Amino acid sequence: MCDPPPEPPRRSLLRQFRLPSWLATGDVHEWTKTVAVVLAALWGGYTFLWKEILVPSWAPATLVIEVKPRQAVFETKPGAGNTSPSRLRLRVIATNPSTRTLYLLPSVWWATGMQRMETGAGQSFESEANAVLREVPAVQAERGQTLVSTGVVATGRLFSSDDQILPGETVSRDLSIPLPRSGTLLALQWLVPALTRKPPGASGTNGLFAGRRLGWAYSEKSGEIYPVLCKGSGKSVQCHEEAGEIIEKEIQRFDPRSLIFQRTWFFND
Repeated sequence: MCDPPPEPPRRSLLRQFRLPSWLATGDVHEWTKTVAVVLAALWGGYTFLWKEILVPSWAPATLVIEVKPRQAVFETKPGAGNTSPSRLRLRVIATNPSTRTLYLLPSVWWATGMQRMETGAGQSFESEANAVLREVPAVQAERGQTLVSTGVVATGRLFSSDDQILPGETVSRDLSIPLPRSGTLLALQWLVPALTRKPPGASGTNGLFAGRRLGWAYSEKSGEIYPVLCKGSGKSVQCHEEAGEIIEKEIQRFDPRSLIFQRTWFFND
């Protein structure tokens, strides 16, 4: 009986699988390194673009404005027997807690004397309350009393018009305001327009306000502060009154993310 023929030797799978010879060349290794470097650069660029540019550009802008009394809240006139305060000394602090740089347009503050008057018997508290609630409130409604303005006692710019507040930065301004006579309230109001993109220079007609600059004016007749658009400087400056709604629309057109911060504080109550 014959023995079965011997089986042919089995080759291992690793020996059977061989990489193509062109993969073992130096050029392939160089291309592999190049592709790895390019991918790393693309990932780094994407991460930088996402974290440093896109995310901050989507973040909302905000400005926190605080009013703090200075060392002596009330400044008294010198003189024997004079105990009534004559000036209110305050520090206004603006902080940018957002991740966006804020560019401040010309701002304004004004202080108005307010006096409480007894309302007539036939005057409706409901109508006065609704008049305050339906408008932009600068005062409040009280049953049996009404607040009447005695006129603006002081006004000025709150911050410099070329101020820019970086993320996390704080700017401040000290105010010294004359107080009205005893028994009169003082209403401090301000309005601060802020952009999230750098405003253009005064030249050009396609930028903000068509090359003019924002300013503010006071009317003795109406006792109100109102916005104006100005050209020139010094004695040759020319300013024209403009409706607040038009100013606001122009700011929104130039920068849809712009904000207008306004507040009213009462003192000596």
